[in-house]
Amino acid sequence: MLFDLKTGKRRRFIQVVFGFLAFIFFISFVGFGIGGDVSGGIFDAIGLGGNNSSGSASTQYEQQIDDAEDDVAQNPKDSRALLDLTRYRYLAGQEELDTSGEIPAPTEDTRAHWNAALDAWDSYLKTKPKKPDTFVTGQILFVNQVFNDAGGAAETQQLLLDQNPTATGYADLAYFLYFEGDIEKGDAAADQAIDLAKKSERAEFVTELDKLAKQARSLKKAEEVQGAAGGEESGLQSPFGGLGPDPSADPGALPSP
Repeated sequence: MLFDLKTGKRRRFIQVVFGFLAFIFFISFVGFGIGGDVSGGIFDAIGLGGNNSSGSASTQYEQQIDDAEDDVAQNPKDSRALLDLTRYRYLAGQEELDTSGEIPAPTEDTRAHWNAALDAWDSYLKTKPKKPDTFVTGQILFVNQVFNDAGGAAETQQLLLDQNPTATGYADLAYFLYFEGDIEKGDAAADQAIDLAKKSERAEFVTELDKLAKQARSLKKAEEVQGAAGGEESGLQSPFGGLGPDPSADPGALPSP
């Protein structure tokens, strides 16, 4: 979880700049399973754990991608095939990450595969599955964050919440929405998080979410002032800048904290 109140190791992300904390929280809390709901952490769930295969994506997933694309060509509304295509495009992109540094870095091939995964995912959702696959949803949520897409992350997070509404899940949603600059919806998600929180944790949820909301409003106001003065836009436009490069920019390593 990006937002967790149960572990003593959590960092008080409200007190620092959003972009930097997006990276810190993702790596420490989500990546390594601190406070997360997935055993082993989301890195294991999305295929970035220590047991990753080092094989070439071109040989490891090429056949599965070809098969899924053939099925989609025959029936563009084949939900199963679209889900398979999303999954294997994600995995192919994951295998193309540059792992030479301390933090995996998206390459051009990674971004190409993950853009294709997003396209397949959009088509999959258009088939209106009653319960979108939560495992693949988690993979897409990771891609949203690497691609600096707070709005997409919020939409994907909502899909997870539709099947498993939790206090921490709604706090994560508030986090994404505030990053997107949608204060009203962020407030609504924060209220949901507080309503679902255990009594023993509710006061802390209120405190942390209130701090987050105040900083979001402060940054939003600064953005509006800058816009009116013809200045540069604030960091709210790139909420996950510390987690991955802008997909429109040249590929590069994920910056270290």
